[in-house]
Amino acid sequence: MREVKIFKALADPTRLKILECIKNEEKCICKIIPYTGKSQPNVSQHLKVMKHAGIIKERKDGTRIMIKATNKEIFKIIDQVKRIK
Repeated sequence: MREVKIFKALADPTRLKILECIKNEEKCICKIIPYTGKSQPNVSQHLKVMKHAGIIKERKDGTRIMIKATNKEIFKIIDQVKRIK
């Protein structure tokens, strides 16, 4: 079930931080890594989980790898969950 993969992928603070970083625009991994404060291998592993869940996609731009959300609706879901008390 796709929704299970999505919820599992969202159930990690680092992945949420990555999504926060790319919320408004596509970003290079080189910008995401320092934003998270995590190592490159750690961020790469988190990106792999989110890509597998279909939350993000990547493309090459020369030597850079650009990351963006596949669907902006994911941010509405995150915002709704934040409002739950």
